[in-house]
Parts: sequence; C-alpha cells; structure tokens
Amino acid sequence: MGIYSVWPYVVLMLAVFAMVAALPVFRLADEPPPRGRRTATLDGLRGFLALGVFAHHLVITHRYIGTGTWGLPPFGVYTQLGQAGVVVFFMITGFLFWGKLLDDKGRPDWTGLYVGRVFRIGPMYLVAVGLMLAIVAWRTGFALREPVWTVAADALHWLALGLLPLQPDVNGYAGTGLILAGVTWTIFVEWLFYGALWPLARLARGAPWARPFRFAGGGLLLCLLALAAAASSTTSMSEPTPALAIAMLATVVAAFFSGMVAACLVRRPARPRLPARVGSGIALACLGLVFLAFDTMLGPVQIVLVSAFFYLVCDGATLFGLLSTRPARRMSAMSYSLYLMQGLVLTLVFAVPPVRDFAMAGPARFWLVGGLCAALLVLASAATYRVVEKPGIALGRRLRSRLAGPPRSADGLRGATAP
Repeated sequence: MGIYSVWPYVVLMLAVFAMVAALPVFRLADEPPPRGRRTATLDGLRGFLALGVFAHHLVITHRYIGTGTWGLPPFGVYTQLGQAGVVVFFMITGFLFWGKLLDDKGRPDWTGLYVGRVFRIGPMYLVAVGLMLAIVAWRTGFALREPVWTVAADALHWLALGLLPLQPDVNGYAGTGLILAGVTWTIFVEWLFYGALWPLARLARGAPWARPFRFAGGGLLLCLLALAAAASSTTSMSEPTPALAIAMLATVVAAFFSGMVAACLVRRPARPRLPARVGSGIALACLGLVFLAFDTMLGPVQIVLVSAFFYLVCDGATLFGLLSTRPARRMSAMSYSLYLMQGLVLTLVFAVPPVRDFAMAGPARFWLVGGLCAALLVLASAATYRVVEKPGIALGRRLRSRLAGPPRSADGLRGATAP
C-alpha cells in the first residue's frame, strides 16, 4: 500500500461515517429537517465534500513534511478530491443564492441576506484565524520579528472575514496560511459572488425561469469554451502559465454558473424527473468518470460531468439513500467547521515529533495517524458547530430582525465553504 492508494481513504470515510453515526456526542449536530425550498439532498452532501478536501490536504501534508513543498499530490484521485470538492461547494452557493433571487423575483431582503452572511461566515472564521495567529505566536517564540505595526496590519488583514484576497505571512512566519491548509481563499471568492448578486438581481425581476437560465447557461458555455482553449494551448495543467490561470478562473466561474443553471432547471414547470434510483445511478456514474478518466478538474468535460452530477442531486437523487442518512446530515451540519479547521488539526497533530516520526515511517502508519486526525477533526467540529456557529447564526437573525423587520430565510441559506 502506498501513500496515494485509494483504499485508505475509503476506510477512513467508512470509519468517520460509523463514528458520527454511533457516538452520542454527534447529536450536537442534529438539526430538524429544512423547511422551504432548500434541497434536502444538498444537506447530506457537504460533509462528504469537506472530508474529501481533508483527504486531499492530508496527502499534501505528507509531501510537505518530507520535501517542504506544498502542492498538488501526483495521484489524480487525491487531486480531484480537493478540486472537485471545492467546485461542488461553489455550485451549491450558486444554486442556493441564485435560487433565492428567482424565488424573490430579484428583490430579496438585501439587508437580511448580507447580515446573515456576515454572521454565518464570520464567527467560525474568526475562531479559526484566531487559533492560527496563536500558533504563529507560539512558533515565533512570542517575540516580534517584524515591526509591531506590520504585524498588526497583517493580522488585521487576516481578521477581515475573508474580504481581502491576499494571505500575508504574519510576524515573518513563512507559510502562515498553510496552518489553515490554505482554504480561506474560497471565502474571498464567495464574498465576490455575494457582491455580484446585487447587479445580477435585475435578471430575475418578474422574469420566468427561462431568461435567467439563458444568462446562466450562456455564462457556463463561455467558461467551457475558455477551459477548452486553455487546455489546447498547454501541455501541462500544473505548470504556472497564463493558460493555467485562465483555466483556474474559468473553472471557478463555471462552478457558480453551473449552480445557477441547476437552480433554474429545478424551477421549470412540470419538469420531467428521473426515478430516484436511476438518477442516483447516473449521478454516481458521472462522478466516477471524473475520478477515473481525469487527473484534474481543469477541463470542460470534467465540469459538464460534475454539473450533471450536481443537477441530479439537486433534483432529488440521494445516491441510493446515502445523502438522507443521519450521519450524512450530521457531517454536513458540521461541514463549515470541518473545512476551516482541517489545517489546524493537521498542523497540531504533526507538530508532535514522536507522532510525526511514527507517521512518516511508512504509508500504513501515516494513514493511521491520518485517521486520528479525522477523528479529532469531526469531534472538534461538532463542538464548534454547537458553540460557535449556531450562536452566530442566532445572533445574526436577531440583528437582522432589528434592522430589517421580520426574519426571512437569507441566513438559513448555506454557501459553498460556509455551509
């Protein structure tokens, strides 16, 4: 068995699933079934996405410890777990918030929406960044290595709820952002999308589903063409070239457009629907093709296949009941904490010299320690969901109620990396 063998990941996922199902502590993540037009199947998907990103960063950590290089793993499945996971997270955001505009005819409660986002994203983000800064202080000996104003400015940059794009090193500690496994860039991308909702709202005002669908479908088609052009102009999608930058940008934007397309399609009047088992089979086949045939998500065919998978899930495919199970719903409730804290857990566990030495002695030992990291991560996430995330959501609701009248559903929507 090698580090990049698929079977340890399968065993890890099964173990986490059984753990979340069996231990009473995970009742902290139990929530009543969602009300309104939110798609229940999406509430069972997020946890699997977050744990896939964790496995992606786990194997990257092995390479980082051994070589000092933080980069994509060489085996396609572990690259795809991270890239496809983030792409589907962005699709979820596009689906939910474009659907919000469609349902409200382009006139949502903007105050409620943005206040809800701040209090949904902010509290857990600040906890994660605060812990990251504490680790930086510990690793720099609690001594200033740069001028105090520089350190303060860099720390405040991190504390800006992800609204700023750069991730500066703090107090001269190289690789500060790697303490969080570099995941916070997606928060900035989410904020960009939330900001774009305002000018895009006109497209949903008083319009049937078809006009917003043409806009979203046209945007998706342009992104697919850009991806095809980028792929044809380079022999490697891993080298830092302009083509790679275009491909990455097109992939991110295509993910949002794909979610928007799905939001339009599920609102078609009298739309045809596949039987649940057929839809689940086709969805899994599309996802399997992505992992078996491609080493990266940076390509038009991959986006089409994942978009088909995503639409089928939005249309009710439960993947043969998996997404409707209690453990899946629990993991999804915790998924924002799972996403933000995975780097902290990996950093702290592998910072212990005997543990690190044991893990690096062989693949089986490394995956055993990786399983320990996964267990610690889900336990910590159950606690932070209950203690940090839920009170933050409740505070946002109260504040929104004071600012904009009776509560509406905006802060109940779950974004990609802030589920």
